[in-house]
Amino acid sequence: MRAKDIIIGQHYRHRTNTSYGWAKALKVVPPKTGVNTNSFIVVECEWAQQKDDKFALRKYFRPADLVAA
Repeated sequence: MRAKDIIIGQHYRHRTNTSYGWAKALKVVPPKTGVNTNSFIVVECEWAQQKDDKFALRKYFRPADLVAA
């Protein structure tokens, strides 16, 4: 998936394990800005086991690693 196709607030799956976990997109972070020290774009996500979980981890994924659910 391309960075411009990411919709903030929408749930996505990770491409290597599409049956476990949900990534809710929070924001797209450009390279070398703020928390992103990488040379590529990352998507800040809330990672949870179920879509409606109250507890989630904050993770950063490349846009290419996310697939639409």
